[in-house]
Amino acid sequence: MIYTVTMNPALEFVSEVTDFKFDKNNISDFDLMLPAGKGINVSRILKQLGLPTVATGFAGGFTGEFVEDWLRREDIKSEFVRIDDNTRINIKITGTTKTVIESKGPSISHQELQELLYYLSRVKEGDTVFLSTAFPRNITETVIERMIAICKANKAQFVLDIDEYYLEKFADEGSLLENISVKCLEHLFKTKINSESDLLKWKNEISNLNSKFVVVPFVENKVYLFQKDSTYAFEIDEIANQKRDFVIDSIIAGFIATFIRTSDYEKSFKMANACAQASLKTKDLPKKFQIDDCLKNINIVKID
Repeated sequence: MIYTVTMNPALEFVSEVTDFKFDKNNISDFDLMLPAGKGINVSRILKQLGLPTVATGFAGGFTGEFVEDWLRREDIKSEFVRIDDNTRINIKITGTTKTVIESKGPSISHQELQELLYYLSRVKEGDTVFLSTAFPRNITETVIERMIAICKANKAQFVLDIDEYYLEKFADEGSLLENISVKCLEHLFKTKINSESDLLKWKNEISNLNSKFVVVPFVENKVYLFQKDSTYAFEIDEIANQKRDFVIDSIIAGFIATFIRTSDYEKSFKMANACAQASLKTKDLPKKFQIDDCLKNINIVKID
């Protein structure tokens, strides 16, 4: 089973406005409400690829019910811990520019946190757990430490999506896959990375991180996969800012879905490519037929 943990999900309201102006009454061209959160996105793609998945985390109020109801309609098992506070609402105004309003989110009680950790204690050998360092305002990184410890104790593998503030703390924990941004690497190596050549100077250091695979997205419109003996890359069309999270989460889901089935990292990276390309062709996450269509025309390159 693949468990995804979203500790700070959201009801995301997206409004597309062609010529948005501040201090004016703007009429939208298109509106969309979605469940948001990295783990939720990963579960939704996994479901499209036919993998069993359980989405967990914290959910509260009518906004939390919206998130859980959406997942149930997509036949995704939802096992969120119900909390007293409301799940947050994020507002995205897109068009020629992007404006985002992210609410501060809920406060999680000690009892609610313990309930989630107890729920995760069920994971076992053969399971995979997706963890992200996006958590509510009153939770610290120690919760990730405890979740990783649960995975290790129960011999479950885990996938990490880490931001720059926690990379040094968690990069060597022994994950199956880590998604690490350029900004994170710059912070870790105290350097600037503006090109492929800048990135590949650190190839050995990235490959030697204690993770089976490391994905680094968006250097010169390429996504890179590092593992002990080789490095691969694929090109991706220029990404609008509002699609970056969808693309990254699609890459993670596509890779782990295929690797769990096949143990073939080249096939897995090709599926990651297909999922990324498909995510650019829809306002929401892609469906299976869109991913399959993109899979016919993808190409990954091995970098010596």
